[in-house]
Amino acid sequence: QLMATKTVLDIKNLSVDIAVPAGTLHAVSNLDLKVVKGETLCIVGESGCGKSIASLAIMNLLPRKATLTADKLNLEGKNLLNMDEKDFSKLRGNRIGMIFQDPMTSLNPVFRIGDQLEEVYIEHAKGSRKEARERAEFLLEKVGIVAPTERLSQYPHQLSGGLRQRMMIAMTLMCDPTLIIADEPTTALDVTMQAQTLNLLKSLQKEFNAALILITHDLGVVARMADRVMVMYAGQAVETGTAIEVFD
Repeated sequence: QLMATKTVLDIKNLSVDIAVPAGTLHAVSNLDLKVVKGETLCIVGESGCGKSIASLAIMNLLPRKATLTADKLNLEGKNLLNMDEKDFSKLRGNRIGMIFQDPMTSLNPVFRIGDQLEEVYIEHAKGSRKEARERAEFLLEKVGIVAPTERLSQYPHQLSGGLRQRMMIAMTLMCDPTLIIADEPTTALDVTMQAQTLNLLKSLQKEFNAALILITHDLGVVARMADRVMVMYAGQAVETGTAIEVFD
């Protein structure tokens, strides 16, 4: 049923090599990946297996010393391989949203929360400040934040870790992305907040019908969230299948 729906991301033979003093590090090798609208793909593997590098390759945010090659890297049918940085910056935060591990390093400490959320909308949706503020308040309510107007005037350090992660999720949804990449989004949270954040992500993904790539090393998270699972080891996909198949 899922595969009959629209393919959002289609990757063939993606490799990322990084120049290091000892030679070349093959961070990702010959990766094939496909994700469709409304689907959750969990990429699971131990630390250092290339999960995060693969996600940064999709976002065109690789370190300078990294070299990317691929036969195909398409988002909604658009070829990302020959796209320049200017065009890519129009996609980032707009069609592709990313939620990072630690929201404290992703939110700017010197700007109010409201300004940071609104900037995304004004930049990409070309809306007015008033429309951006309304969208921000709407999404803060969606992510379960009470008194959204008050929260928008606060700075990141005034919020708890759980609230900051909810702000990041709201920011990711400001422009209604077609693909959300969440890179271990619950690492910085306590166990109770982890469960709440995952439930929230799942319900919002369903509501907004986005494709979700969830990167984790926690098989409990995979069991709870995944439609399909890709297991990575040493830069390669060693196993791919439905969650039921992989756990079986």
